[in-house]
Amino acid sequence: MDLAIVGLPLSGKTTLFQALAGPHAQRDGGRQADARREHVAVVRTPDERLEKLAALFQSKKVTPAEVRLHDLPAPLERGAALSGEAASSLGQADAIVHVVRAFQREDVPHPEGSVDPHRDVEALNLELAYHDLAIIERRLEKLDTVVRSARPGEREAGLREQQLLRRLKERLEQDEPLRGQVTDESEMRQLAGYGLLTLKPVLLLVNIDEGDGGRTAEVEAEFRSRHPGPQTEVVALCAKLEAELAELPEDETAAFRHELGVADNGAGRLLSAAYRLLDLVTFYTVVGDECRAWPVPKATTALAAAGRIHTDMERGFIRAEVIPWDRLLEQGSLAEAKKHGLLRTEGKQYAVQDGDVLHILFHV
Repeated sequence: MDLAIVGLPLSGKTTLFQALAGPHAQRDGGRQADARREHVAVVRTPDERLEKLAALFQSKKVTPAEVRLHDLPAPLERGAALSGEAASSLGQADAIVHVVRAFQREDVPHPEGSVDPHRDVEALNLELAYHDLAIIERRLEKLDTVVRSARPGEREAGLREQQLLRRLKERLEQDEPLRGQVTDESEMRQLAGYGLLTLKPVLLLVNIDEGDGGRTAEVEAEFRSRHPGPQTEVVALCAKLEAELAELPEDETAAFRHELGVADNGAGRLLSAAYRLLDLVTFYTVVGDECRAWPVPKATTALAAAGRIHTDMERGFIRAEVIPWDRLLEQGSLAEAKKHGLLRTEGKQYAVQDGDVLHILFHV
């Protein structure tokens, strides 16, 4: 999963990147941020279920799911085009994390002169819509020539593409993002190479003051009400606080959170929200001395899950042995689960469920 972190200048997006990446994440360079270039980090997703399964099997190697974070240079001077690097990373991202400033700091003045997070949400939405409109208008200009000079079969395809793009252009001109506007799979495939940014799921990250840590649910409810829409999630946290806590040993963070009235791990909440936003589930495998988590889209079949592990498994798939992770913990071993009839046998079309432990039987 790739998440592109964007925001207006001084919104705290790089601080959020540091909070998520933590001191031990794999990075593309040094710790010092450079606002003029993209920074990338690979982050392991916290997973209590994986830890418990690894303890049960005494696994020597534990492999959690990973998220690749892209901290992009602020592309958003009003009306300015996105830079090539930013546009490329945004176009390839699975989702956009939009950091919205809701904190007050006299030593960090807001570029607009006042803190107004709802205004800032609309400002970024407008910039992304400008980006998409420019792409669509350029393509429509080329299609005019294609449709006039093409052979009959190619002309029909061009006309269908024109119709689709004109429909999307009309939506954007009405200040509507494209998320949820395209539900036909063939149309989505057709648009895959366009890099349309308002088509992507968006996670609004409301960057609040340290003193508002106990109000996260209230803030999230407000933003969901003010900015509704499909494929949209909201998380409120204090990026500065999370970045500071990420530097501390794990055994000290709980005490600090309790003292500050911040009950849970904000970075973990954000990653969980990203999984919900992208409609992902996680299944687990235990092979040899490795216990591993595998995120896949909801409704992924056992056959496709086998291919996610290794193409040979998909090619030679025989069947899958399946048990929910918590039932496996209750039984204490796969042998006990099998003895009590809890290890199910499923075929190729079985829809993998969140928390399933899979053992794929195959032959090549």
